[in-house]
Amino acid sequence: MPATDSYTTEQVEGFNQEEVNILHLATRSPSGHNTQPWTIKKIQPYNWVIGTDTSRWLPAVDPENREMLLSIGAFLECLVLAAGAWGYDATVNIIAKTRCDQAIAEVKLIRSKETNFPLDKITSRRTIRNGYLSRELTSGDVKQLIGEKENILYVSLQSPMGKYLAEGTIEANRMQAFREPAQEELADWIRWSDNDIRQHMDGLTPDTMEIRGITGWYVRRFFHRKSVLEKSFREETVKRMVDQIRNCGGWLIITSPASGIEDLISTGRLLQRMWLNAKEHMIAIHPMTQMLEESPFKISVGEELDIRGQIQFILRTGYVSKYPVPVSLRMPVARIISR
Repeated sequence: MPATDSYTTEQVEGFNQEEVNILHLATRSPSGHNTQPWTIKKIQPYNWVIGTDTSRWLPAVDPENREMLLSIGAFLECLVLAAGAWGYDATVNIIAKTRCDQAIAEVKLIRSKETNFPLDKITSRRTIRNGYLSRELTSGDVKQLIGEKENILYVSLQSPMGKYLAEGTIEANRMQAFREPAQEELADWIRWSDNDIRQHMDGLTPDTMEIRGITGWYVRRFFHRKSVLEKSFREETVKRMVDQIRNCGGWLIITSPASGIEDLISTGRLLQRMWLNAKEHMIAIHPMTQMLEESPFKISVGEELDIRGQIQFILRTGYVSKYPVPVSLRMPVARIISR
């Protein structure tokens, strides 16, 4: 049976504890601004429709729901892995026909053998923004992390491609920080105060943004939504991003053959599988999506890098000497149940 730290004490009406445990682990998946856009509708025991909550979409930076579907893919991968650890085979059938459909996939669990998948990989996964060591990943660690997959590419920071991604990400981040709808949207998803954190259990917090010490104490007490829209905050955001980009080990690029619904779901699942292996190699991952969200980069980046297929993820990566514990908020399972 899974380790006890994979269990939750939460009880959800209409779901048995084993189902809640599996869904609880699935919710530990990444999403843009930590919106957690997934929903669960129960058809019968161990048979659910995984959908999306339109109030958790990001129209300013993700108007075509590309990133939303990638995050649903990551959610499905965690669900499948968690189900296997509890002794179930999971079948996933994509039912969405458009990117705006709210019902995305039907999942059925069938009793099978336990997989012994180490679920602490799910519970310990996190985004790391700071503290990277300025050295490239070794070829051995790259191979362990991404295997022989042709649609995942490691790019060193000092290579021509790496330098292009660094400068492009800095510029795209600057553009996004001063693009009003994007910054307004970001402001909606930052939870500064402890009261907001308890109320929402989603979004970004000072801890997830790694704002610590006296600065963290100050922003928790005195920052609010309008603070995010001030020029000083935008400028500081860009400055922090520049420091992060110039202190890392390079980039990971994940592509898909196309950008259909199944392509995006499969790519989100691939991201999650890779990310779950990062900690054992002391490798940090930090999604930096701005070049895929801002013009002209989102149109030209693939051509500039001479990459086949559709780029779906640009990930800053590098070694860390210490892997911090996860601090990202997670809503209880009961809150994502669709009745």
